[in-house]
Amino acid sequence: MEVADVSALTRRRAAALDDRRGLGSAQWLSAALSLVPADVERPWVWVAPDGGPALVGWGELARFEAVGPGPVASAWRRFRDWAAGHRAGPLAFGSFPFDPAQSGFLVVPRFTLVRAAAGEPTWLIAPAGEPEPRPRDHVHRDAPRLEFTTAPGAEQAWARAIDASRAVLADPDRVEEKVVLARSVDAAADRPLSQVGVLDWLGTRFPDCWIYADDGLVGATPELLVDVHDGVFRCRILAGTRKPGWVQELLTDPKEQHEHALAVASVTAHLEQAGLSAPLLHGPYLLELPNVTHLATDITARVAPGRSAADVADVLYPTAAICGTPRAEAFAQIKAVERLDRGRFSGPVGWMGADGSGQWGLALRCAQFEPGSRRARLFAGAGILPDSRAELEWDETGSKMTPMRQGLARG
Repeated sequence: MEVADVSALTRRRAAALDDRRGLGSAQWLSAALSLVPADVERPWVWVAPDGGPALVGWGELARFEAVGPGPVASAWRRFRDWAAGHRAGPLAFGSFPFDPAQSGFLVVPRFTLVRAAAGEPTWLIAPAGEPEPRPRDHVHRDAPRLEFTTAPGAEQAWARAIDASRAVLADPDRVEEKVVLARSVDAAADRPLSQVGVLDWLGTRFPDCWIYADDGLVGATPELLVDVHDGVFRCRILAGTRKPGWVQELLTDPKEQHEHALAVASVTAHLEQAGLSAPLLHGPYLLELPNVTHLATDITARVAPGRSAADVADVLYPTAAICGTPRAEAFAQIKAVERLDRGRFSGPVGWMGADGSGQWGLALRCAQFEPGSRRARLFAGAGILPDSRAELEWDETGSKMTPMRQGLARG
């Protein structure tokens, strides 16, 4: 645990946003990002669609790291104990890796702007005595020159990994039903990219997604793993993808329907263990995004007393949508053939309150920026079933990277 020397935190109205309480999510994000100082390279962001919870922060007061089983709840409990000494009710941003052998974290920014919902005031949580943030002057920047590259032989290696996984999935003596494989593309720019600019564009372009930024991991995820507020749980499960123009296939293709059913079952099978009631399901329905369309199912349930969003996230993760099923066997197959360090791609990303409320998405449609923000790595994954075709899955993952390719050009 790393904690800065800080006086008591205060919570006060954010004067610069006091007349913006009616803004939609994207407009609020743009206004809040204008208050981030120009010298901040890596802001902290979580903005839900439809006027849901919205947070923007910068700086760092405290960091709570965790590794191994139950990492989200482990980090949250230490954050909760620390937050008990601050009456302002601090909030923590979090990001955890796909591989539980790697470390994840919760971070309390030095400055946090937070709006509970559209129509509510925006609050500033910051150390006592810190000045009120003011909008910075707009500075015109020419579009960056970007180069996107894949490792030599990447497409051939992808095909081999899919063929090997298909063989396992087709083996009647094996239990694996689905494996999710990922690949990456590297981006290099001729100047430092603005993560603020990328986030602003993502918020406008993808209003149905959760916009996030955590320690240089920037993205717009359409998939909500956990939302716990006032004793109610909800999530959104995605599996089954088509490019625009091929949407009707999602409703008739047995492969896509089966893949989606596996993803839903991977969540519902763990709800009781997570302390949730019998669920209500809405779906599958079509979630149409600018670059792709997904099959989606929303789930709601009641949360048992004493269960936090962190507790639920640890039980439900990893889902079949980003790992496969059964979990342990799918994870082992991924480690055997993927040859990629996902880092925090496809891991839980979100925020927590000390009271146990919070939201966690899956870190999809994202790029991990290197320090200096001249280089970034884009990630995407695809669900592999026995009848998957490597060339189609390559194209699908390319489509999933389109948002970040376009977003980096706005940086």
